[in-house]
Amino acid sequence: MNDMTRNRFLWAITILFGVFAFLKATLLAPSLVAVIPAVSIIVPTVFAFMHGSRRLGWPTMLVFFGIAFVVSWCLESLSIATGFPFGHYHYTEKLGPKLGTVPLLIMPAYFAMCYVSWNLAHIVLNKFDHRADALQRFAVPVIAAFIMVMWDLSMDPSRSTMSQAWIWRDGGSYFGVPFVNFMGWFLTVYLIFQILALGLAKQQPKRESASNGDDRRETWHLNTAFYFATFVEFPAMAWLAEDRPLKDAAQVMWSSRAMFESLGLVAIFTMGFVCCLAVFSVRQAGQLR
Repeated sequence: MNDMTRNRFLWAITILFGVFAFLKATLLAPSLVAVIPAVSIIVPTVFAFMHGSRRLGWPTMLVFFGIAFVVSWCLESLSIATGFPFGHYHYTEKLGPKLGTVPLLIMPAYFAMCYVSWNLAHIVLNKFDHRADALQRFAVPVIAAFIMVMWDLSMDPSRSTMSQAWIWRDGGSYFGVPFVNFMGWFLTVYLIFQILALGLAKQQPKRESASNGDDRRETWHLNTAFYFATFVEFPAMAWLAEDRPLKDAAQVMWSSRAMFESLGLVAIFTMGFVCCLAVFSVRQAGQLR
């Protein structure tokens, strides 16, 4: 597949994924329930592999997937067993078959959003090359972890307290989700990014040119567009979702309207902000064409 065909395909699935994210907030949502988990994870995974195969190459993308899979599975399993690092919770059967106590869909979800967040960190730091300098080794993992957790801040209560794909044993102050969950998320994804960054630094002598990167604005705009397509769900839910009472595992009552409006605000001023920053950063990057 040549670059033009690949990009057309990536734009198509990005737009369709954004439409799908919006539809989850409409009256059509009940008819989509059966496919929401699979589509929400399979499409981002396809995007990540196809986009990354051009930007980083298949060998690096497979290593990236392996790191994300192993680290996320290990820490999710550890937390389900002990409460560290996310807190005490368990997955229900809504996400399908499990590897141990963790649904098989969870690890690809980490990988796909980690890939998009990794690229966004490069964008906001104005780092469009492959040089394994201090910025890529240490700054990119930290910024990427923040960008990844922005998504979880916008998503977790709707998936747990509302949809009950997973259940927090003791509830939590953030619409049924505990504070420690987000600290655990940051730790987990930071480890993924830091391991990847150190691995890329060791590979640098083998790369064709350490100073070369992807200098096409379209590549970077595609990545931002997919993060935006993921973001669309949250303001849409804030705008369209009906109000009804919700109860978490600690028997605390929540308003679904209050939850969705709060998540929409969080998304707009975190994920939305990063999308704006990324678009402006790419447009102003002098070395891109």
